[in-house]
Amino acid sequence: MGDPANIDIGWRSALMLAAALPVYASMIFLLVRNVERRASLFLAATLFAIAFTLTPQIIGYAGFYDVWPGLTFFPFNTKLWIAPLFYLHAYCLMHGGPLGWRKYLLLPGLIQTVYYIWAFTALGDYKTKWAYNAAFHEPYVVRFETFLAIMLTILTAIAVVRLMRRYRTYLQTTQSAASDFDPRWISRLFIVASVAIFLWMLIEIVDVAIVPLSYNQEYPFQLTIMLIVAGAGLDALSSIREPFPKISNALGAFSRESEQRDWAAEGNALERKVRQEQWYLEPRLNIRDVASRQASNESYISRSLNQGLGLTFNAFINGLRVDHAKDLLGRTDENLIQVAFASGFNSKASFNRVFKEMAGMTPTDYRRNPAN
Repeated sequence: MGDPANIDIGWRSALMLAAALPVYASMIFLLVRNVERRASLFLAATLFAIAFTLTPQIIGYAGFYDVWPGLTFFPFNTKLWIAPLFYLHAYCLMHGGPLGWRKYLLLPGLIQTVYYIWAFTALGDYKTKWAYNAAFHEPYVVRFETFLAIMLTILTAIAVVRLMRRYRTYLQTTQSAASDFDPRWISRLFIVASVAIFLWMLIEIVDVAIVPLSYNQEYPFQLTIMLIVAGAGLDALSSIREPFPKISNALGAFSRESEQRDWAAEGNALERKVRQEQWYLEPRLNIRDVASRQASNESYISRSLNQGLGLTFNAFINGLRVDHAKDLLGRTDENLIQVAFASGFNSKASFNRVFKEMAGMTPTDYRRNPAN
């Protein structure tokens, strides 16, 4: 053991620590907020796993390992936790049911942590640890860890992309404000995470298969990863502000019935009712609300729209909102934000986007020339 006075928080350690602080801050805020508790818990755990596995970079440059060489095998390595935790975050954000078999995805991370705790506590002094590291850990365990972590990351990326596609379809089918719940921040996270994952895999492959990298060689890559994760954590924190609709199986119930209906007539009748009652002016209107008011079920409403009118629920309601907005733009002098709120939109941004998609022009252009 060395002299603790030799610990020096130099610029490398300080810079890495500064990059880690927003990650830990985002993690804490996610844990204390009472919004999407399960999803937030898994996201906080993901952020912690990433930051914790990079901790050796912070303490290594400060000289901790020189002072306390017995820190070798301390269970900082949590790479096998990261991908499963992130997948469970995405799943809980979009699904309300139990995890089921998915909880076993955490098993590799648990085994990894138990292994490092064993190595840290049972191998004795640092000389024994270093000998074990050279004889077994580096040649075999590290290679297997790297391979498994890369495989988990690739499989998680595929699973989350499929989950998001299904969720977006579900939102279009059931929510009038689908864009408010679109997990776009996960898409943004995928973009930045792709950079981080590429850098991490590059480090792992080079370090394991080509030539071991020194701390100084790894540092720029590790710092970049930490900065990317910090930005992603803050983005997630600002995006999860209210409960997200959960995928359910309610829409499939009616499809099993053999009864044939005139869905065009059913769809037209539903449209008349929604127009008459002006339900479309409610910003958070969803298919369950309409089904309840019609003393029906979600599947019936969905088929009335899909097969009867050829529209998703989102397109149907937003089409009525745009018609309402056109009327206001043509006969009043209200500003655009007033028109947006009066037409059932809950933000000017979503109003402009939906209006342009459906009318082929912006609300401002329509007001100038409503004949088009």
